[in-house]
Amino acid sequence: MSTVKRVVGLLVRIGGEQHTGWLPAGAAIPLPTPIRDVLIDIEVQFDGHGYLLCYQSRDGDVYGDTWHGTLSEAEQVAAECFGVEPSQWQDA
Repeated sequence: MSTVKRVVGLLVRIGGEQHTGWLPAGAAIPLPTPIRDVLIDIEVQFDGHGYLLCYQSRDGDVYGDTWHGTLSEAEQVAAECFGVEPSQWQDA
């Protein structure tokens, strides 16, 4: 795989999600997930067929990837999920 674009050290606020799962009758409702700021590195990699949007926080607690058919789809998801602006991308 080859890295096409990247954003390094993006400050992202995560957390605050409310509990959405099943709870037994009378159970206490869990608190929302803690809100915290993390630095995330993001890469778009080409695998020969499509584009992987890969991300990992500097502390290693948050990481994952998504697959997209086009580069613009991967960039759009990065904008929606992490707030990446077009000017923040660096060519690899």
